[in-house]
Amino acid sequence: MERLTILGCGSALPASGRHPTAQVLEHNGKYLLIDCGEGTQSRLRENKVSFDKITHIFISHLHGDHYFGLPGLLSTMQLLGRTRDLELFGPCGLIQILQLQFELGKTFLSFSLKFTAVEKEEDILLLKGLKVSSIELNHRIRCFGFVFKEEPKMRRINGPEVKRLGVPHFFMEKLRLGENYINKEGKVFENSQLTFAPKKSHTYAYCSDNRIKKDFSVKLKGVTILYHEATFLHEEIKKAKKTYHSTAKEAALLAREIGSELLIIGHYSARYTSSEVLLDEAKDIFENTYAAEEKKIFDFSKA
Repeated sequence: MERLTILGCGSALPASGRHPTAQVLEHNGKYLLIDCGEGTQSRLRENKVSFDKITHIFISHLHGDHYFGLPGLLSTMQLLGRTRDLELFGPCGLIQILQLQFELGKTFLSFSLKFTAVEKEEDILLLKGLKVSSIELNHRIRCFGFVFKEEPKMRRINGPEVKRLGVPHFFMEKLRLGENYINKEGKVFENSQLTFAPKKSHTYAYCSDNRIKKDFSVKLKGVTILYHEATFLHEEIKKAKKTYHSTAKEAALLAREIGSELLIIGHYSARYTSSEVLLDEAKDIFENTYAAEEKKIFDFSKA
C-alpha cells in the first residue's frame, strides 16, 4: 500500500466544503475505492484519479452517504468506453439496486462488473502482496469494515555492494528472501552485508459506521493504521448510541487499545463546521491522530 487519498469525510447530511465518505487506496498500481458517497466521481476528477485505474470497489453498507455515488460512477465509466473488468464488493442488496437503476435507465455497461456479496467476516480478496478481509461492524443496518493487510516485504538489494562482489543477477531474488551468498571460492557473505532491511508492512483497517462493542478490538489485531468514524464529540454520547455511531474519544480509545501506530478519524456530523474540535478530543487520548479532510493524502510508505 502506497497512499490513501481522502475524497470525502462527511456524514449523512450535506455540509459546505465537505462531501460524503469515499477514499482511494493505492497498491502496486491498482486503485481501490472504499465507499462511494454522492459526488465521488467529481472528487476523483479533482484529485486526478483516472476512472480506468480503479480496479476494485468496496461498499460498507447501504446508507446513501456511502454508496449513492456508485451508479453515476459506473455510468460514467461506461460512457468513457471502459472495457477493463471491475470488481465490486458490498452488501447483497447492492447489485439489485444497480441492476434496477440500469434497467430503468437502459444503461448497458461496456465492461464486466464482477460482484461479490459481503455477508460474513472472511478473506474476500487476494492481490499480489495484499490480503483484504471483511469485519462486521455494529450499525443500524448490516455493515462491514475492511482490513487491508500487506504481506511481509522482501529485503532490499545493496546495489554498490553486490556489484563490487560480482553477485550474479540470478541470485538477487534469493538475496531478497534473506539467503547468504557463497562465491566461487566458497567464501560466505552474510545477507545483511548485501541487503538492507525490508520496508515496513502495514495493515490498514477501514471502519465506517460503527458503535464500538466491548470486544471489537479483537477484530483489529495487528492493525497499524486505523480509520474509524468519529461522528460526534463525546458530549453527544447519547446521540452516538442512538444512531449507532462513535465519538472521537471512543475512536481514540480503540486505537490506543489495539496498539495502532496511527489513527485517522472522519465521517463528521454536519453540526461541526470544523474537524478541529473532534481532532483535539481524539489527540488528548491518542496523540498520533489525524483528521480526514478533502484531498488529504496519507503516504503509507513513510508511515
